[in-house]
Amino acid sequence: SITYGVIEEKYIVNNSSRMSYGIAIFLDAEKEGATVVVASVHDICSDKKKVSNFAKICNRLDLSDEHIQDAVNDYFVE
Repeated sequence: SITYGVIEEKYIVNNSSRMSYGIAIFLDAEKEGATVVVASVHDICSDKKKVSNFAKICNRLDLSDEHIQDAVNDYFVE
């Protein structure tokens, strides 16, 4: 099964920095006892709460990983 989660990244350019959040899609590898990232979308938004709410919606709807880019565009580029 897959799970959507928030990824946090810090971008540094010259002397300034900013935090940005994205989505990672994790596959639970039960045999291995590990979690594997199967896809991700980086640098979506600087609002962690909005990205977190989006991840919750993706998990609740059991969104297929092949639709993540369209879902990101629909949710964040309104």
